[in-house]
Amino acid sequence: MFSSPGQAETAITLAFLILGLALAGLMAWLERRPRTSFKPRLVPTTPIMFLGVLVALIATVHILNLYGIKTGR
Repeated sequence: MFSSPGQAETAITLAFLILGLALAGLMAWLERRPRTSFKPRLVPTTPIMFLGVLVALIATVHILNLYGIKTGR
């Protein structure tokens, strides 16, 4: 499927980037929906949205490091 280990690592990291962005977008959409009742939601959307953003940020840094761009010291 992948000819080298670097391609597989890049594909997995891109999948995590897409997953993180999709999770953050879904939670933002759920937060902005109009409420039909005053019952509390069963899913805490804000912490899950921050988790999705964190996953996307880490995946972005990892992709930059895979392509040789130094992001640390």
